[in-house]
Amino acid sequence: MQTEGVTPAELKTTREALGLSSDWVAQVGGVAVRTVRHWEGGAARVPSDIAERLEDLARQVADHVASLLAATPPGPVTLLRYRDEATLRQATGLSWPVSTHAIAQLRVIAELRDRGMPARLIWFNSEEYRSWAAAQDRPTPQGWADTQPWDRTP
Repeated sequence: MQTEGVTPAELKTTREALGLSSDWVAQVGGVAVRTVRHWEGGAARVPSDIAERLEDLARQVADHVASLLAATPPGPVTLLRYRDEATLRQATGLSWPVSTHAIAQLRVIAELRDRGMPARLIWFNSEEYRSWAAAQDRPTPQGWADTQPWDRTP
């Protein structure tokens, strides 16, 4: 998304592609949700700072996906999905909405599967992780994820 002359359709498409709600954009922009709807509907010009913020987040997501793909060893891959921003931030250092992180993770999963690698996305379970981590020398959420069985039942 180019920040100069961002169209309403580009703003809305980028927001949706990143899994962001109109409420999130409004909060970040310090405006009412109605204002975001006006931007997306073409009733008001899209401010450059909002367009830049979404472009920056889209770039972060692309970098995240690329770095995970570059660092992925051959073999089965398990990636994590987090239920809330606080746990996501604590586990990864990312300050994204959990929906944006989930979309990034799914992009990685799709690419790995396209390459013929077994890959899955599982929910991070804080309680199970704490119990598991107590018996580990250097616990990480990814280390916990890698120990989870590949049972296909929910």
